[in-house]
Amino acid sequence: MNPPRMTTITALRRAATLASARQRVADLRERSLLGGVFYVFSWTLIVLYSEALTLRLPWVLAGGLGLALLGALRFLPSPTLPDTEAADRVQHRLWALLLSMAGLWGALCCWAWIDPAFAASRMITAIGVVSLATAYSQLYAVRRAQAFTGVALMMLPTMTAIALEGGHNGLLLMMAVNLLFLVAVIIRSNREYEAKLDLEIELRTERDRYVRLSRVDALSGLANRGHFQTVFDAATASREAGVVLLVLDVDRFKQVNDRFGHVAGDRVIIGVAEALRGAVEAVRGVPARLGGEEFGAVLRDIDAAQALAVAEDLRRRINALRFSLPDGSDFNVTASIGIGALDPKKHRDGDALYREVDSALYKAKAAGRNRVVAIS
Repeated sequence: MNPPRMTTITALRRAATLASARQRVADLRERSLLGGVFYVFSWTLIVLYSEALTLRLPWVLAGGLGLALLGALRFLPSPTLPDTEAADRVQHRLWALLLSMAGLWGALCCWAWIDPAFAASRMITAIGVVSLATAYSQLYAVRRAQAFTGVALMMLPTMTAIALEGGHNGLLLMMAVNLLFLVAVIIRSNREYEAKLDLEIELRTERDRYVRLSRVDALSGLANRGHFQTVFDAATASREAGVVLLVLDVDRFKQVNDRFGHVAGDRVIIGVAEALRGAVEAVRGVPARLGGEEFGAVLRDIDAAQALAVAEDLRRRINALRFSLPDGSDFNVTASIGIGALDPKKHRDGDALYREVDSALYKAKAAGRNRVVAIS
């Protein structure tokens, strides 16, 4: 049985990991929406300032349509991200789209440099390669390796074509210097992004931890009395049938602490809490530790017979618990339970129901303990 405190820490870590994955997807998607139209616009300029529109019309249109399609795919609705695996899948799809766009742009610019039909727009092509690669390095540094790959796909094909042709050493050198600069930009931007993301996730985790602490009992991991009261008030305020209150008390708990020590007493609290959670969450109840050895639960949409069966099952679960001692022996505990359903004609408010169920609990103790007593 895992201590609730460790379970809470694990849950917070998982929540932080999921929050980080979701934030990466959100950031990547937001940034991806900015660039698609500029690829189409830049390609249009390269084509218009050349003879390619006349000489290479089908291929020019195919390239433009490819850029437009990849740009439009960025606007597809983002699916829900229930877990980290789903977020990772969406990230992979976004990166595949962005890298496809980078690869297509690099291929088109390389073609524009090589094909004589684009000769008049060579300078525009070189500027387009460098400018869009610069924007890519700044926008997509959220992942270092993918950003490097995208910039390489955009610049290296044209740089290779320029180098093979010869005669443009100054331009090639300037592009090489720019490529090195973009590598440094990606490294720096990625470091800043990761630091910012870590800080945001840390702050969010701390906020969630404090919110959880305000609602959860630290030892048992159940709802604390304050949160229980909020749930109970909301349930009884509806004045609808099917609302049941269950209150239990561990029998002779003081003797457990006195005889076996407070460590054993804490283990009893944790064990009873697990039994309560298992019994009432099956019927979508809200279990809580009300204080000390007293526990409660709010059940909704359940009739009296079902609620009584839940209470009896809970009593048996607690009675079946065994707590070992250092000397090899063990002991068990029992619980007395009071239970009652909200009757709008009889109970003026939730407090009236609580008082009656609490009275039923004391009747269970007075009748010999280890039993369930329902209100009339």
